[in-house]
Amino acid sequence: MLTGLTDEQVNERIEQGKVNADENPNTRTYKQIVRENTLTFFNFLNLVLLILVLMVGSYKNAFFVGIIIINTLIGIAQEIRAKKTIDKLAILTAKKSIVIREGKKWTVPTEDLVLDDLVCLKTGDQVPADAKVLEGSVEVNESLLTGESDNLPKNVGDELFSGSFVTSGEACCQIIHVGKDNYAAQITSEAKEFKRHNSELKNSLNAILKVISIIIVPLGALLFYKQYYVVGNTFKDSIVSMVAGVLGMIPEGLVLLTSVALTLGALVLANKKTLVQELYCIETLARVDTLCLDKTGTITEGTMCVERVEPWSEASENKDTDEIPTEDEDEPDLHEIENMMANLMYVLKDQNATIDALRKRFPAKSSMTLEHIVPFSSDRKYSGAVFEDNGTYLMGAAQFLFPEGREDILDVCQNYAEEGLRVLVLAHSTQMAEGTELPENLEPAALLLLTDVIREEAPDTLQFFDSQEVDLKVISGDDPVTVSAIAKRAGLKNAENYVDATTLETEEQLEEAVAKYSVFGRVTPQQKKEMVQALQKQGHTVAMTGDGVNDVLALKEADCSIAMAQGSDAAKNIANVVLLDSNFASMPHIVNQGRRVVNNIRTAASMFLIKTMFSVMLSLLTIFFGNAYPFEPIQMSLISACAVGIPTFLLAQENNYDKIDHTFLRHVFLNAFPAALTITSCVFAVMLVCQNVYHSNDMLSTACVLVTGWNYMAALKTVYAPLNTYRKVIIYGMQFIFFSAAVIFQKLLGLGSLDFGMIILVFILMTFAPLLIDVITSWIKGVYAKSLDKENPGKFTSFVNKLSRKKK
Repeated sequence: MLTGLTDEQVNERIEQGKVNADENPNTRTYKQIVRENTLTFFNFLNLVLLILVLMVGSYKNAFFVGIIIINTLIGIAQEIRAKKTIDKLAILTAKKSIVIREGKKWTVPTEDLVLDDLVCLKTGDQVPADAKVLEGSVEVNESLLTGESDNLPKNVGDELFSGSFVTSGEACCQIIHVGKDNYAAQITSEAKEFKRHNSELKNSLNAILKVISIIIVPLGALLFYKQYYVVGNTFKDSIVSMVAGVLGMIPEGLVLLTSVALTLGALVLANKKTLVQELYCIETLARVDTLCLDKTGTITEGTMCVERVEPWSEASENKDTDEIPTEDEDEPDLHEIENMMANLMYVLKDQNATIDALRKRFPAKSSMTLEHIVPFSSDRKYSGAVFEDNGTYLMGAAQFLFPEGREDILDVCQNYAEEGLRVLVLAHSTQMAEGTELPENLEPAALLLLTDVIREEAPDTLQFFDSQEVDLKVISGDDPVTVSAIAKRAGLKNAENYVDATTLETEEQLEEAVAKYSVFGRVTPQQKKEMVQALQKQGHTVAMTGDGVNDVLALKEADCSIAMAQGSDAAKNIANVVLLDSNFASMPHIVNQGRRVVNNIRTAASMFLIKTMFSVMLSLLTIFFGNAYPFEPIQMSLISACAVGIPTFLLAQENNYDKIDHTFLRHVFLNAFPAALTITSCVFAVMLVCQNVYHSNDMLSTACVLVTGWNYMAALKTVYAPLNTYRKVIIYGMQFIFFSAAVIFQKLLGLGSLDFGMIILVFILMTFAPLLIDVITSWIKGVYAKSLDKENPGKFTSFVNKLSRKKK
């Protein structure tokens, strides 16, 4: 009797690290979250600015650091919240195994298994780690590893690979590899090592931050030099002006908003049983224009059902075969066939998808006396039983039940197979079979027509992607005719355009095929990867679904990879997204969530860039033409809060599922530049009047704050057009809060009174500047649309129509 490891031996192996643990956790640690939200370049820069204003005693202008702290805490809190939710889901979906330790059976999490543990495996179990059979025998399906769906017999001494499934039998096995040493883990590790995840959103934000990081320090230094050494301001005033200029250039909320938006997106998806392992993949999936699908587990449930039962005489007549057998008076009718199958289901003990479907259709009952069972084997491809006084009943593939050839049966079965049906022949002989041998005078009694169960939500999901102009490719290792028929039943557009991948021998043929066909059968794991690469080479953004180790290479290569929770650990570890309920219907939610996140970030980024751009332009104008920078840090904080921080956060809660394109940076600058240019022009006009007429820095600051705040919020109306009720409430509410704060906290903000002439100037600028923003915006977008039309004729009209709809 096998007793397994002792507790002492288990602890010894744990100390040595010989545990089947996952070395790639789904989420970052708490320490990583805190560190990555606090130790940033802009936080360091803000700290330096804080020290400078405190050093010169301008304590009221240190208020900006409160906003930075709040922003950082919000980011940390949201990430921790998402981490807890995602970790909880990961625990709930963790697999467990039965092991023998100290002579007793225990149920332990798969990741707690250690080297040399004895694992008990039975039908339906997934092999948790590479193991060797010590007792018993099993048949396993290694399709998740190899792509081949055949059941392989494993006896004492044979090895089992992690990720394979036990389809029949029971065995006690000793674990020979754990963790990263497992065969599946080695494949995953290799794929992860070369994983390249590209994100236009991340690249665009990094480009913005890189440019700002380069210019911000020298501009701040030049601004201080101009104020202190050229104009002759006091050291305190020069420091305060420089800090205000630099603060305006820092898009401190942009990084936070992006992080929070993506994190909340992941949290929303987690609540819909979707585990996001790479935040930016939410954006990538929203951009995909080609989605590669696996048949099993995606379009189908991975289970089967009996479509119908055809008595042989009816089946042969319906198919108009050349050889129609003469109808026998003794041929069984449907009632007798039901009785035969019910008795077979009573005596057969196999466990697989086919038998499960037959048991559901034919409830087991015993009305015949069993002589002996003919068990199923992967070599014979049939099973059955011998009954006293009733003869032999067998069911299986036609070519194995009738090996000497019955063209009539084979032709009928082939015709049904072309409809996407799996055909089992129920055969009967009055002779008693010896052992497992075929009896004499075996004749077909009926055809059992089975089919994959189409997921209930699959047609609607496929229709969604078709409506979004996403090209769908079904890639499978099964027969292309069968896959095409199933895809057609599921509602796939162009499902009749299929190809056998074994005929694609050259790279050119494969590239031509991926552009032409929608269904691919008999595809090897290597070909899956090459298909993804070929699609990317043709300029497509490709998402790939998969559940097996044989999908890992293709999943790694795809722009966004999606795995099913019921699949292999290797596929789940490499995937960007894991569907925890293995529900394909979650895909539209992911796409919409990605669009919502990207659209909201893109719009908000425009508002942050307005402040950065006008601060840079204003700093340059001050350096070359002005005497004093017109803002103090506390004034910039008020403008940032009312015109950018609060409204963009609230407006980011909207559901914007518009289709996104590859013009993130271009779109951001097209929206930001008109407002930034207008605000800079207005402020510069006020600067010139104050310098040459009034010679008052207090009046300069007051006028610039009023003009900038008003026009900045006018930019909100342009960037967030068209305005709905929710947007109007936010924007007009912010205008009210801004002017109320300017009155209530006048002294704190350093605002003074304005002369009549300056009031007239401020009124004119506040009246006409918003119109100027709209004019410049329309002109720039018109120029851009015309340039698009030159590159892609016909797009100009659609672009203009879109602009017109937006204005309405």
